[in-house]
Parts: sequence; structure tokens; C-alpha cells
Amino acid sequence: MLTPVELLGLQARDWGLELDSARLQSLSAYANLLASYKLGNVIGTKEREKIVLEHLVDALSCCLLEDLYQGGSLIDVGSGAGLPGIPLSIAQPELQVTLLEATEKKVSFLRHAREICSLPNVQILHARVEEVPRKTYNEAFNLATARALASLPVVLEYCAPLINVRGTIIAMKGLLPEQELFEGVVAAGELRLKLREVRQVEFRSQMPLKERALAVFDKPTTTPSRFPRRVGLAKKRPLGA
Repeated sequence: MLTPVELLGLQARDWGLELDSARLQSLSAYANLLASYKLGNVIGTKEREKIVLEHLVDALSCCLLEDLYQGGSLIDVGSGAGLPGIPLSIAQPELQVTLLEATEKKVSFLRHAREICSLPNVQILHARVEEVPRKTYNEAFNLATARALASLPVVLEYCAPLINVRGTIIAMKGLLPEQELFEGVVAAGELRLKLREVRQVEFRSQMPLKERALAVFDKPTTTPSRFPRRVGLAKKRPLGA
């Protein structure tokens, strides 16, 4: 019978991502950290199998997009326990990954995970997204990811100023209602983004039954300087609503 990590490797292969034994061991070590960490609740489950087959597999679904294989830099907005940023940093070690997180206990875990898993390509940024220093980080990244963070218009407002022109946002969603997608497209117009595609994620039959989609937006021109608005406004008065 296949172990959860072996299943993860097979699922990644189905998506065109080959993970050697060293990378699978690193992903396994990260799953062990998530399952055993006792200094704060950084993820909703301590079941190792669920962590691997749901959370880690979900994170690696971003590798369905060719953008992840081109190197460069990625910012994981609202990274939480490091998902999808840490699995992507392991799967694509040439990718420079910044984990943006506002909650202190989660930042402490991220620092611990970076050290234990030996991730030299990972940087941790402790800040609210609206308060990220613009001089340093405005249009500084090729890619931005956000998983289970907020509605699509909010995610786009958070991410758009951080990616460079010709950069890409990958919004990881479960069920994506038509109304949310419509509002996201309207918001994208204000942010000067364009919807590239909504990629439905297909899983092997051994995986837990779930619905996942990647809403992919490209940035053909500079985001207006008024974005993101001050703390709280993106959620209180979302674009496109």
C-alpha cells in the first residue's frame, strides 16, 4: 500500500512535476512539523495523512501552471503555515519565495520550518499586506499566490501591487461561484489585471474528493498607485461588489 508521501509524488507526476527522493523527504519533514508543532495552532488539523493528501497536494497544484517552472520570485500572501509557499519552495528550489504573514505565532512557525527544513530560497516577511513597505516590495515579484485567504476581489487587490508588469497572480480557490468570479473580473479591471483562465484541478482517484480551481490573472500594465487601500478597506468595501 502506498504511503501518503508516495501518493503525493504520483499526483505531482500526473501534473508534470517530478519530485526526487530528496524533495519528497523535505516535504515529508515539513508535514511532520505541521503535525507535531505545539507552540500555536497554525493549521486546522494534526493528522499527518490529511496534511499530506489535502494541504501539501493542494499546494503543489500550482505547478500545473508553466509559470512556476520559469524561476524568478514568488510572494505567498497570507501564507499562514506556509501553504502553498513552502511546498513550492521545496518543489522548485530555483524559485525565490517570500512568505508574507501578519500573525506572530504563524511567523514563528515559518521561521522554525525554514530552519528545520533548510530552505535557503525562503524569506519571511512579517507584515499586513496593506503595510508592506512599497519602496522595497512594490512590483518586486514575478508571481503571487494566495490560498484560502479571502474573496477573489480582495485577493487581487492584495496581490496586484506586489507583482511586476507581466507578472501573474494565482488565486487558489475551492468552489468558485459565478458571482465571485464576475466580481473578481470587475475588480481586475480596476486593478489593470486580466483574467487568463480558471484552471480546474483534477486529482487521482485515491485522493480525497474535493473541488479545487486556480484563478489565474496576468498584469499587463502597472497597478494604480492608490492600491492597496488602507488596512481593512479591501474587505469592507471590496472592488467589483
